[in-house]
Amino acid sequence: MVKFRVITDSSCGISQQDAKKLGVVVLPLTLSYKGKDYLDGIDITTDEFYKMVFEEEKKEGLLQQVKSHFNVNNPIKTSMVTPVAFENAMKDVIKDGYIPVVLPISSVLSGTYNSALIAKDSLENEEIYVEDSHTALGSVKVMILRLISHEYETIKDVLDDIHYMVKHINFYAVPDTLEYLYRGGRLSRLSATVGNILQLKPVIELDRAGKLIPISKQRGLKHAFMKINDCIKELPINKEYPFEFGYSTEIKNVETMKEYLKDQLPTDCEIHQISPVVGAHVGPGASAFFYISKKEVPDCK
Repeated sequence: MVKFRVITDSSCGISQQDAKKLGVVVLPLTLSYKGKDYLDGIDITTDEFYKMVFEEEKKEGLLQQVKSHFNVNNPIKTSMVTPVAFENAMKDVIKDGYIPVVLPISSVLSGTYNSALIAKDSLENEEIYVEDSHTALGSVKVMILRLISHEYETIKDVLDDIHYMVKHINFYAVPDTLEYLYRGGRLSRLSATVGNILQLKPVIELDRAGKLIPISKQRGLKHAFMKINDCIKELPINKEYPFEFGYSTEIKNVETMKEYLKDQLPTDCEIHQISPVVGAHVGPGASAFFYISKKEVPDCK
């Protein structure tokens, strides 16, 4: 059996504690909020970051709401993993007798993939593989869980499975508020305001280029979850692969989602909090489902 070790970034939602148990190297992205930087999962936990950001904005109240009408800039910034961090991680993995396989957040969403390529080029005499996941969050985690739980004869088998998953990985997410999509420039101020008043909940998917795309808007969380259930019937779950539910701050929302999807789930599974690297951009109360489909996932329309 081939000996390899996965290197990824913290946006996948694997904590440093779990990474040690799983034998995965998780390099932290940098979260910046109001001029202060935090290494994701090291300097600050997911709960602490969400609480700091969302609770502070609640306290700001009306003043923040007025400001947001004139400013689409999100105060939350993220920075990629540096080439030096990747190079050091690759050297450690090689030293331990493993082949480094890097599977980071989509290259469309972050420069982290390019950082890994730079690090690989600096170690040109070593066997290192850097793969673009073309996805994010729990989808990357699902792919990693598959890789570490399955035995492969050769490194080609590993890469073939990654390429299969890239074509079949899928996730649906439902923000509880449109405010953060507006701040990220994905909705106009008017659309976000009217949508919040009407309790519209967008169902978000990831296209083949790794971009977040709203595919539907439903009135209330109930109808959004029903829409996801219908979507999964068209792209059914591959029971041979892991799947996962995720949430930003309100676990009750994703528990409700799980209830709506239960008839299609092959087994039960745990619910995990999604990394603030992306979670803070979709806002409090967001819910998501990540899985590998039996069918190849087409481009989002």
